[in-house]
Amino acid sequence: MPDTSPSHAAADRNPPAPVVPDATVISGRPADAGRQTSITEIGRSLEGHWLGPYRLDKFVGGGGMGAVFRALDTTLDRVVAVKVLSRQQSGDEEMLRRFRNEAQSAARLDHENIGRVHAVGSDDGWHYIVFEFIEGTNLRDVVQQEGPFGIARTIDVAIQVAEALEHASRRNVVHRDIKPSNIIITPAGRARVVDMGLARLHQVASDQDLTVSGMTLGTFDYISPEQARDPRSADVRSDLYSLGCTIFFMLVGRPPFAEGTMVQKLLAHQQDPPPAIESLRPDVPRRLAAVLARLMEKDPADRYQRPADVVADLLAVADDLGIEVASPRPAATVAAEPDSPGLARHLPWLIPLAGLALIVGGLWSRAERTGGTPATAGRPQVAAAPDAATAPNAGDEAVGDGEKAMSEPHVWRVVDVPTSDEEFGTIAEAVRQAADGDVVEIGCLEPRDGGPFTVEGRKLTIRAASGLQPVLRLAESTSEDVAGRCCTVVSGTLELRELTVRPSFLSAGRRTALIGLQRTASLSCEQVTFTMPDEAAATLVCVRSDRSAGDRQEVRMIDSRMEGAALFLEAGGGAAGEVGGPGVGEGGRIDLTWSGGRVVTPGRFLLAEGAAVAGGAGVTVTITLDDGLFACGDGLVCLVDSPTRPRPASIRGLARGCRFLVPEGHALLEQIGVGDPQAYRAAIGWVDAGSRYQGSGVFRRIDAAAERLDLDYASHPQPLDHALRIEAWPSVDAR
Repeated sequence: MPDTSPSHAAADRNPPAPVVPDATVISGRPADAGRQTSITEIGRSLEGHWLGPYRLDKFVGGGGMGAVFRALDTTLDRVVAVKVLSRQQSGDEEMLRRFRNEAQSAARLDHENIGRVHAVGSDDGWHYIVFEFIEGTNLRDVVQQEGPFGIARTIDVAIQVAEALEHASRRNVVHRDIKPSNIIITPAGRARVVDMGLARLHQVASDQDLTVSGMTLGTFDYISPEQARDPRSADVRSDLYSLGCTIFFMLVGRPPFAEGTMVQKLLAHQQDPPPAIESLRPDVPRRLAAVLARLMEKDPADRYQRPADVVADLLAVADDLGIEVASPRPAATVAAEPDSPGLARHLPWLIPLAGLALIVGGLWSRAERTGGTPATAGRPQVAAAPDAATAPNAGDEAVGDGEKAMSEPHVWRVVDVPTSDEEFGTIAEAVRQAADGDVVEIGCLEPRDGGPFTVEGRKLTIRAASGLQPVLRLAESTSEDVAGRCCTVVSGTLELRELTVRPSFLSAGRRTALIGLQRTASLSCEQVTFTMPDEAAATLVCVRSDRSAGDRQEVRMIDSRMEGAALFLEAGGGAAGEVGGPGVGEGGRIDLTWSGGRVVTPGRFLLAEGAAVAGGAGVTVTITLDDGLFACGDGLVCLVDSPTRPRPASIRGLARGCRFLVPEGHALLEQIGVGDPQAYRAAIGWVDAGSRYQGSGVFRRIDAAAERLDLDYASHPQPLDHALRIEAWPSVDAR
């Protein structure tokens, strides 16, 4: 596998030596030096020769898999890169399978940050692959020539590589040799990942033949611990470890374990913590150092689980530092309107392509190991008593009053006829007894009234008893500061499992929210059905978020349903007298993940209002929708600002494998406000991964003070699967 890229134009100026510092190693096979012809000899001997329609003009490099040439495709009259496998290797059936695997892997990938494959063939006993020829210099040489990168440039390149890995991972391809010499930096600053020679296709029956036990694949300076032990165990998390080592190289100018022999380096990757980046680069921000440390965790389970998670955290770091990610983004990642000047190059956002498993998926798997929750995994649990400013009000049941007496979660049961101290006849009684981490289990089929109640600084789980799916009716609070809410979560976590939830009644003339989230609250629902009445004033989840207070709310829905005339999520900065409670400053961040299930409503899925304070920033909502059905009569998303709420909210969305239904006359994404329509373009970003859109031909509508713009699906940078006809509007189940 070549260390010089198969598309590396700069190699013309610097022909590689037979051995380079980060050469890929394929060990475990005895070599017969007397019979092997060196890659350099093959390269020099084939210069000027023809393989099929390709004229090999110049040998530019090589490595463990073959020699690489700058060549001319005489059929299409274009410059290409051709990798040629030696005849000795072609006689090795295993090596030939690996070579074909490279072509098969690369052919599955089509991404602006990955070198593309054009063709594969053989001629006169020579097997070859044809790649696009990329003008640029590999990252190793760039750093050696220019020195370590600055923080902004490092983040920019790392994001692009992570985006490439996310794309490959979604197509079941693992690179297994991420390193600086396999990343080309183009003159425009684009990072291109090349050389899939060590990539593996998951779910291939003969895959075990490609990497046998005892053969180490990769590069010692960048190889993950598990890949060094057994390359068959390598997955995308191994690529992320190598990405961490590559980021370290960009910042310091050398890999994390640069000294010693081959064996010493492998042992260091297995056993030694990497050098603290802060001691070598004091200017590295703490959050970037934390991202790097997590990438290079020894145990794959402790790393990021998906490249999309890395992208999201790096963009958050860039946002905190005020860094504008300067390099162009591929259309598959940046969902901006094409006619906005420079927008595709400068949007400091991305969801991950998710995905993306997603950030929440990674946190959830980690939480299962530690006994936490997606919202609390990886950060300290809040166990302090509520402060006076946010204590539950009269008429609300306070969750978790008093100190927790046991370390293990305690299960309180709600049953028709209580027979022990662990059982109650009403949810209110059980909630009143529950402490931090406790579970309220509903063991009766008849509808049960619950609330209003407040969860603060604690975690509460309400779930169905085994084999049941009971109905929970939530009552509206009459307390002044949370009026209009049935349940309020403040700096805590509420989990609902296998329930049907509905309001017990609605107040006339006021919007009622079943669940309200404040500060650092989180809501997790699994196999929960929300049935809402016909009144349009109902909201399932209402979120008020304040960036200046560090607010960040999380909503996670798994295999759940929302049906009826209601809004699923209302987000904003809050204003006195509204459901959100007291007014706040800048908008915070809300992360919504919906996986499986469906939403059927004559209204909207999400409404985000502007911030109430001039000079601040509106709330930012990231939504990740995975394999769900969303039938929304008024459209999926609407952003609204006004003179009293002048700071628009923003949406960053990823839709993967979903189905969207929007009737004619409405838009999937809509923005209504009093500002400049051109300024609104950056407020909504949308990334699609295999979703279907049916109904209205308006993808996005901007209804601003000066004009109204309707943008169709063809205007989106990505090709979207859209059909005007809605086959059938889904029915609402009667529950």
